[in-house]
Amino acid sequence: MTMLPTNLIFRPGLWQALALAGALIATVLPAIAETTVRASVDRQQLSADETLTLSLTADSMLFSDEPDVSALENDFHILNRQQSSRTHIINGKANSSRQWDYTLAPKREGTLTIPALPMGKYQTRPITVTVTDAPARSATGSEQVYLESDITPRRAYVQSQLEYTVRVFTSVNFLDASLESPELEDAVVESLGENRYSKEINGRYYQVIERRYAIFPQTSGELIVPALTLQARVESYRQSLLDPGRLVVKRSPRHRVKVMAPPNSFDGPVWLPAKSLSIEENWSRDLGEVRVGDSITRRLEINAEGLLGSQLPDLPETQLDGAKLYPDQPSIDKNTVDSGVLGRRVESTAIIPTQPGDYQLPEIRIPWWNTETSKQEVATLPARRITVLPALSDHTATDASTPATQTGNDELTSITAAPQWLWAILALLVISNIVTLVLLWRRRHSSAGPTQSGTTSTDSDSEKACYQALKKACRDKQSSPAQLRSSLLNWASTYVGRPCSLHQLGVELPALARFCQQLDQQLFSQAHSDPVDKRALLEAIDRVRAEKNSREKSPNTALPPLYS
Repeated sequence: MTMLPTNLIFRPGLWQALALAGALIATVLPAIAETTVRASVDRQQLSADETLTLSLTADSMLFSDEPDVSALENDFHILNRQQSSRTHIINGKANSSRQWDYTLAPKREGTLTIPALPMGKYQTRPITVTVTDAPARSATGSEQVYLESDITPRRAYVQSQLEYTVRVFTSVNFLDASLESPELEDAVVESLGENRYSKEINGRYYQVIERRYAIFPQTSGELIVPALTLQARVESYRQSLLDPGRLVVKRSPRHRVKVMAPPNSFDGPVWLPAKSLSIEENWSRDLGEVRVGDSITRRLEINAEGLLGSQLPDLPETQLDGAKLYPDQPSIDKNTVDSGVLGRRVESTAIIPTQPGDYQLPEIRIPWWNTETSKQEVATLPARRITVLPALSDHTATDASTPATQTGNDELTSITAAPQWLWAILALLVISNIVTLVLLWRRRHSSAGPTQSGTTSTDSDSEKACYQALKKACRDKQSSPAQLRSSLLNWASTYVGRPCSLHQLGVELPALARFCQQLDQQLFSQAHSDPVDKRALLEAIDRVRAEKNSREKSPNTALPPLYS
């Protein structure tokens, strides 16, 4: 074992020198790395509609691959990339380097950081830039390209429609262009289409590209509609086949909207904020002469201006003693109108009277909130009275059948007089038909199981996929109430077999009613409410699914009737 000299161990000045040397090494090494790979920007202060250039430089001997700049996309749009090489000869020694230039457009205002970017075993230093709001520009006709945007109203109720419009004005030709679409975490965005036209502003003609959107906020509070970025290449002042054109980046203004919870004065079962809402009925035939055994179809249609078809509620079920009702699957869609979205829901029911008499279909009332007047209104369909007459009399039927009976007797006499060989042919035909029917019956019963299993398997796969997405949302601590609601309703539509709201899901599955009510309050109530216990919700869903699986596996379980 080698022993250090005692004078080396106990000399305090030596340890101080070693510590100083270590500190110098720690300071010098990053500087060496910084001279080996380096990041720089041409500006550190800019407005939201301007761009900056990020340059990355590295010694070709140390790094020659393409840098990984994916981390930049968190806060910046990468509009352009260029690469160049340089060689310097100093005192007869050649030194080559490579440079990558990136044109960046900020995605938002504020203090943004260009992170440390890896380049081989080295990395650059982070750079901070300050982005200010873009100055407000009016349509003066002084700019070749600019953006306008507007949103109405500035105060709105939750789940009501906001109309958002973006216009691109250009007096030059676009060689290439792209405009972002609005993306909001706690809102549903529906495109209303695009319109193009020309407009003269202060003696200059502009081509205008107008895009409209309907936005439906899903939570109360402040909704921020972010600025949208236009990236375009326009014709240069010097036209050339080799000229790629000038790069233009413009940003639209950012908007803020105050989103209000449903008013306490609204007493409807389902919150329906709309500009207008109506309900009407149509019948497949005249109701003046309906008899027992006739089939008539009632078609109910709800139209709501400013609501999606998926927001419209189920109509109440109708029961009639003395008649069979066969409801069809509802039809849900939406159309684009000048004022935004027109949602539609259609429910059709076939009615077959089994007894004569007078029947009355009850009145239908749908409370809704008029966003134009800020008042509750009720769409009403009056009660409908139907008189069902008896079926045609037996006497008429007997009289009508008399000629047929007489004809049958004539045919029987003819057959009796027929030769004996005709009877043999008829007997063979009857026997062959019986054998064919038996074979078809056995074939149908042997194939019924797999056919039903295949259909059930398809539905089960869809339900399992939606359940996995819901399970992920319940286990994700960062998932918002709106995301949890979306995942829950997606799963519910596959499990129940039809789209439904939180209220309807609670009625359909009582084990989940408490969670549905709590989630509804958390999303749409201004009063404080405790967050939904995601773990308990997932456990309740697992119990519901397990109970259903046990019922389906029971050998005594019979298939439900086609119509109940």
